[in-house]
Formats: sequence, structure tokens, C-alpha cells
Amino acid sequence: MTPDFDLFGNPILIGDAKRGRPEHEPSEENIIFVMVLLAAGQTNKEVAATLGLSVPTFRKHYFHLLRQRDLMLDRLRTKLRVSQIKQGLSGNSSALNAALATLDKVKAESAQKSVENRGNAKKEKAVKLGKKEQRQLTAENIGGKFAPPSAPKLIVDNR
Repeated sequence: MTPDFDLFGNPILIGDAKRGRPEHEPSEENIIFVMVLLAAGQTNKEVAATLGLSVPTFRKHYFHLLRQRDLMLDRLRTKLRVSQIKQGLSGNSSALNAALATLDKVKAESAQKSVENRGNAKKEKAVKLGKKEQRQLTAENIGGKFAPPSAPKLIVDNR
């Protein structure tokens, strides 16, 4: 088989080489980086610019993290607490002290939330009335010029 040549005499290489720029592949480091930036409250545009991506590419590859934007701060705190506890159990006393302090803080925060939510009991929903019941109630509660006359005062005491 003879190779084909282009106009300049160079052989044409036929292969499976893809053209253009290779697609972005999220790495573990980038995922953690995105989690930290989202937990800090940055916008999609700011995070994409920090990673050197366009906003559509950022949304395409990190969509699973964007759906959980509200939970990112809690997830990040949880990961940090777990790593502190692991370091503390392996012998790092300062990490263990910090982990215990954060756990005490979490306990205090949960107690504070329970105290705040005591007065916020669920309100019972009013029973929804039908058309006829609603009309009957409005007719009974009517006042002013169109109110039904009151009953006459009877004097029963005949002594």
C-alpha cells in the first residue's frame, strides 16, 4: 500500500488522533478545590475563573457539586473534623484537643438550636371549608346595616 501525499509532498498520516484541545478532566485536587471555594460562597463565574475554565465547562464537569452548594460548608466542616479525629487518634495531641473543642462547640450549637426552636411549634392548619360553609359563615358574621335584628328583650320577672 502506497502512502498518500498532500500538496507539499508530506505523507498523510491517518490515525485516531483527536483534533482540538483535550476535554477537561476533573481531578481529586480540583474537586476539593471547588468544594472549598463553593463553601466560601463564591459564584460559579469566580470559581471557574480560579480554575481557568469557562463557566459552561465548569458547570458541565462539576454539576454534581453545584447541586449541593448549600451543603458544601457542612460537608467541608465534617471532613475537617474527621481528619482531626484521625490525627488525634494516631497520637497528635493538639489535633485531638482541637477536635474535642469543635465537638463541644457542635454540641453547644445543637443545644442552642433546640432552645430557639422550642417556641416554633407547628401551627395547625385551618380546616378548609367548602363554598356553602364559607357562605354560611359570612352570612352569620355580617354586621352593620345589613345585620339581622336582635331579638326583643323580654322581661320575665313578674313579681
